[in-house]
Amino acid sequence: MRNGVRSLGIALIVFAAAGLSVRAEIVDRISVVVGNRAIKKSDIDREIRIVSFLNSTTPDASPQARKAVASRLIDQMLIRREIQTTGAAPAAMTDAERLLEQIRKERFPSDAKFHEALAQYQITEPELKSALLWQLTVLRFISQRFGGGAASNNQTEVNQQFEAWLDQVRKDTRIDYREDDLR
Repeated sequence: MRNGVRSLGIALIVFAAAGLSVRAEIVDRISVVVGNRAIKKSDIDREIRIVSFLNSTTPDASPQARKAVASRLIDQMLIRREIQTTGAAPAAMTDAERLLEQIRKERFPSDAKFHEALAQYQITEPELKSALLWQLTVLRFISQRFGGGAASNNQTEVNQQFEAWLDQVRKDTRIDYREDDLR
């Protein structure tokens, strides 16, 4: 009996010591659940910063802007799911690198100014490159899926088909907003 009590006491001391080194901290919050996937607060924050960088605007983190960004991220998640399901080919990384280089040359007189702007918007070059690759992938997906290469399909028709598809996919997908995290 004494050995059992002593073992229990040692175990409690070990657990207590372990507990002292662990801090309870919320790392991220889920803002929207799309089907069985989550859009986190950090995803929305990053998207705000990247879009603001690309548009040369001040980041807007107002509740209205956060909801609009969350809506775009929902669309992106649905498109990503469709790309994965259909096996559509992503854009080439070399295309994203060329686009990044074009942005650098057109908007920044030096590498130092480019990196200064990245720091100001709190984004990294790999994050920016990834966002550009995704934008090109979405454009490629839309062109392949809704453009069909037919000469009769003009851009307006392609956009209408894409929007109709996206509206239907949204209706068919369970989307749960966590309103507190969109403020």
